[in-house]
Amino acid sequence: MNVTHLPGHGVTLTYADARRLAKTVFALADFCRRRGQRVNPGIMKLAGEIVSICGNPEPPPQAEEDNLEYEQIDATSAAKILGCSTRNVRTLAGRQRLPGWKQQGKWWFNRDDVETFRDYRH
Repeated sequence: MNVTHLPGHGVTLTYADARRLAKTVFALADFCRRRGQRVNPGIMKLAGEIVSICGNPEPPPQAEEDNLEYEQIDATSAAKILGCSTRNVRTLAGRQRLPGWKQQGKWWFNRDDVETFRDYRH
């Protein structure tokens, strides 16, 4: 069984577990980035170390065009896209029918999520 030891962290993992852990951290970072949040830089550095120790190079940096599809919009913009009131958008979000998050008392949405909801709502 191949194992890897992370120097300075006191952790020993199999290569397969180390790769799965790093992949999960990168997926979490991507999810957070789409929601306008960040993962602790120390955790991202650790994931990079795990990938490097396993013999794989760090993943390539993502192009800026990747961020365009995750444009964040407020409830007013979402209402215009959906053709309804801002209050209805907030109600949909509060009932978790429309993916969004509340930050400092204001609802925010990914434009792509709103457009998908518009195209497939019943």
